[in-house]
Amino acid sequence: MMTRTLLLLVASASLVAACAPNLHGAVDRDRLHAIVERDAILFETDAIPEAMVVRVASKRVVIVGEYHDITHHEAFVGELAAALRPHGFGTVLLEYPQAESWLLDAYASGMADALLPGAERTYGTLLERIRVANADLPPEERIRVAAIDVNPRSDDFLPAFRGLLHQIGQPEPFLQLVAALEVGGDAPAALAAAQADLAADEGAYRAAWGDGRYDVVLDALDGEARSAEVRAMRAGAARDEAREAAMHAMVDRQLAAAPGGAIVNVGLYHAQKTRQDGSIDVWLAERLRTTSDHARGSVFSLAVMPARGEAVIRGRPRAFDVGEDSPANELLRVVQRVAEGAIAFLPLRDAAFAEERVVVNYLPRLHVGPPKAAFDGFVVLPEVAYAGR
Repeated sequence: MMTRTLLLLVASASLVAACAPNLHGAVDRDRLHAIVERDAILFETDAIPEAMVVRVASKRVVIVGEYHDITHHEAFVGELAAALRPHGFGTVLLEYPQAESWLLDAYASGMADALLPGAERTYGTLLERIRVANADLPPEERIRVAAIDVNPRSDDFLPAFRGLLHQIGQPEPFLQLVAALEVGGDAPAALAAAQADLAADEGAYRAAWGDGRYDVVLDALDGEARSAEVRAMRAGAARDEAREAAMHAMVDRQLAAAPGGAIVNVGLYHAQKTRQDGSIDVWLAERLRTTSDHARGSVFSLAVMPARGEAVIRGRPRAFDVGEDSPANELLRVVQRVAEGAIAFLPLRDAAFAEERVVVNYLPRLHVGPPKAAFDGFVVLPEVAYAGR
């Protein structure tokens, strides 16, 4: 008779087998290798290869999907922002609480000398690279940075907003908003009153503060009003959908003001052109492609994936290596082999990626299907570490 331990092991193995994807009919390793060898663009240094720049610069929006909490991603996006600036890309939008948007931009533009600790941990390397690029540009040509995520807590808004009020002379209507929020008053009503005042006296405020600061206040009030609506909902699918809609609205708001192209850096799920994973029916990238007047359907969705190292997998930091953990015909494993330690950009331009079953390791889940349904290209980082944010 089997022991209890052996029975549990057999049951676990059966469950894994039942959950594993069917690899039958997937594109084989040799064919993938030939495609990758032909199409992959390898980085000789950390600088973005011109062939990659040309490939993505024709789009209005490059949405970068991030595998959170790993090293090297920030540096890549900073280099991408610098490389795309001569091609008219003057805006970088980050998945970060909107309340700190003006602080991120002030640092990136050289107007402030430090970031708040959370922003430093999350985007310090990226923003420092943009700051260096901006130092050589006239003010009107500098890369502008904005945050486009909801403020997750009710007390995220006030510290940054108080700092903003110091910049504009602490006008009384907005001090009243701060006072109402500090005592836990009716936040939606107080925010609506402040927004109405801002709109009613727009001409006077723009004359007093300048167009740039007026728009910053406008964005801050809009971001917190949207955030408060999301926070008022119970956790679950409906709240997740509301957050995605709020992010889309904030991205569109920034695109409407952007004269050229924009980079949007968000988590990997948000960058899906059509849903392959996650709890949201329509993710941000799909919204931008299909319903955004300002993206105009001109979107390149880029997934940045690690090949080896340590990352949070199934809730805790784990070591991984797609070269050892993936089937022989898994795409990232093939890219890893072809790249031989270099960063690689693979545009998914071959018909196989749009029409056939391709195995991709999204850590930890293997997906089998046309990867072009989700993304237009991959950047594969050869080795990363857990960033521990």
